[in-house]
Amino acid sequence: MPVRVPALRERPEDVRDLAAYFLADFCTRNNFRPKTIDDEVVSVLERYAWPGNVRELRNAVERMAILSPGSEIDVDAVPMEIRSPASPASPAASGLHGVRDAAERGRIVQALEQTNWNVSGAARLLGVERTNLHKRIRALGLSRE
Repeated sequence: MPVRVPALRERPEDVRDLAAYFLADFCTRNNFRPKTIDDEVVSVLERYAWPGNVRELRNAVERMAILSPGSEIDVDAVPMEIRSPASPASPAASGLHGVRDAAERGRIVQALEQTNWNVSGAARLLGVERTNLHKRIRALGLSRE
């Protein structure tokens, strides 16, 4: 019997608990002093669409834990791509950057569809490193729908 678990963007109310769990787990595994997450950070995290789903949240929380010197993670530790995600403006409204992003988005989606969303295969097709392609996919807000 298939069980459908909704994507994280469909259940933002789970972000607080998941982030707290990931932070506690990371601190324990890496012998960090326990840290907490500021409520403002939770609000920012809940507004983000999470194209990488729960794995992306886990990576972001771990990154914030590493970059936060104190015992509380504040909004300055939130990665810029999460704090201010690219708005889906029309290419004409955003000028040259919008046109470039639209062209890049189209080519990346084409390569991903050719490889059945295999990022390694798409990276080979595009002639870029797999890690760089992952970053561009996140930055452009692409997800397999």
